[in-house]
Amino acid sequence: METKEVLRSRRSVKVYDPNRKVTDEQLTELFELTTLAPSAWNFQHYKFIVVRDPDQKKKLRKAAMGQEKVEQASATIVVCGDLAAYRRARRVAEEFADKGFYGPDGDSKVEEQARMMRDTYVNDPQKARDEALRSSSLAAMSLMVAAKDMGLATCPMIGFSPEAVREAVDLPEELFPAMLISLGYEGDFNLDRCARLPLSEVVDIDRYGESFQPQS
Repeated sequence: METKEVLRSRRSVKVYDPNRKVTDEQLTELFELTTLAPSAWNFQHYKFIVVRDPDQKKKLRKAAMGQEKVEQASATIVVCGDLAAYRRARRVAEEFADKGFYGPDGDSKVEEQARMMRDTYVNDPQKARDEALRSSSLAAMSLMVAAKDMGLATCPMIGFSPEAVREAVDLPEELFPAMLISLGYEGDFNLDRCARLPLSEVVDIDRYGESFQPQS
């Protein structure tokens, strides 16, 4: 399916076929595509918890305000932001040097660059959280687009108790739940898509207040 068609046909599916399961092979392909999403310094500030055990689904559904699709879908994914992604700074700096990003004497800059990247987040917890939320959200959108292209259905969810989700899936302190995404095969779901705002309301040119008025 072409990318434009995927974006035009993707829906937030609320009803799933509980008898059709997503395989490990499908998950492998899905997450290989998902992790191609961009992230600052390629830190990949995310972690995904794929919840498919029936008992775990029950716990997660309770944490998600009783939303039926959490249990009905083949799996529900907890998309987490990683507040400690800076721990990969040295590995990233070494790869950047190997690829020539730092110039011909890149090896001599690895320690300095790794320290700079690490300190950027260690010294600014809010920036670390903002970046983790951005990166995990970019990855989440990539996941939903890839899933649609693979014939799978998804729905992002923000209706949940972060602490209850943390407890349900045993998240460590450095991870926080950014969103949940149900994943599976679409069931009996035929609601029309809700209208999108006209471009003149969401796109301005050059400065705020200069709305986009495309020429015909």
